[in-house]
Amino acid sequence: MVESDFSVAFSEILEQPDLLAGLRDTRDTWTRPFVNLCREHDFKRVLLVGNGSPYYAGRTLRYATEGLLGANVDPVMAGEFAFHGSFDCTGELSPEEVLLVCPAETGHSRGQVDAARRARHAGVSVVCTTLNPHGVLARECDVVLVKPGASERSIAATKNQTMALYMLLSCLVEAGHCLGRLGDGEYTRALHALDSVPDNVRETILISRDWYLGNRERLLAAPGFFLIGYGSNYGTCLEGALKFLECHERPTQAVQLEETLHGPLRSLHRGDVVLLLSADAGPERDRMALLARQLPRYCDNVILVNSLIQAMTPGSSVDGSLTIASSDEKDVCAIEYLVPLQVIATMLAEDRGIDLTIPKLPELDPIMIPAYED
Repeated sequence: MVESDFSVAFSEILEQPDLLAGLRDTRDTWTRPFVNLCREHDFKRVLLVGNGSPYYAGRTLRYATEGLLGANVDPVMAGEFAFHGSFDCTGELSPEEVLLVCPAETGHSRGQVDAARRARHAGVSVVCTTLNPHGVLARECDVVLVKPGASERSIAATKNQTMALYMLLSCLVEAGHCLGRLGDGEYTRALHALDSVPDNVRETILISRDWYLGNRERLLAAPGFFLIGYGSNYGTCLEGALKFLECHERPTQAVQLEETLHGPLRSLHRGDVVLLLSADAGPERDRMALLARQLPRYCDNVILVNSLIQAMTPGSSVDGSLTIASSDEKDVCAIEYLVPLQVIATMLAEDRGIDLTIPKLPELDPIMIPAYED
């Protein structure tokens, strides 16, 4: 009999700060091929293709990619793209003006590999993140961003998602500055935020663990969860909801801030838990604060997730806030705000006795064949 190991998922979360620090310290080397590719092409359309976490990475990166490359950007589910998508439905773009990005984990996913092969056949450039620089996906790519570390034993990927986000955001910042779309001051601020991510993630893991332990009973008692965010952090909520479903298996909804006013909260119950990601500053954060003050009328467990920077402003937090370490820099902060969701999901799984190293539906893989071998 194989003994269950409930600590694997959390131990992989703990690997993230050092992995990210290694990427930070070598950033100039691994971003260069992406920057050179953007210099050589005037990309007007970018497709971010993936399923599951890679798709949610695309949702998170969409607006950063638009702003920094000056291109029309679409995050697309790989399965949808395989049967319905095109690189340019208008016929007005040359292949050299289109870029396919696959934020992969291991680089075996059938949908991403098929998309990359289509791109190569059409003359479209392909960029991927992957653990395997010589794998089936990497062989189809013009630029391969190689993630350090080993594959995850937990079925709920954590470190691979944060690394993919960090690598692609770093590439976009460097390319945006090179192309003149990011001024020197903005570039310096973005680099400072990226440099701070490893230490912020390290601190946030510990903060989130301690917060979980102090709120364990109400989290375990919750019949359902709502994760609410805006901008790039709506992608964070989508990824967080996937982690919640994979880990503790309780019903979880990811809701964009303004969509809370259009139906989803009709399913909110008093015992549910609502996590509000109050991230980068602006009118959306102000509206999130309004929502945080009103929701306790309907739910007993409303948690504002904000930053230590915000907490310095009187009145910015509510009772029970989860206050993390974050720069609150637009787009970059999505990495930091993902971490508490990872921690809560994995610790709930452990407390519920769910072993995240054991697949629940293994019989589907040989039938549906979702991945290629190298």
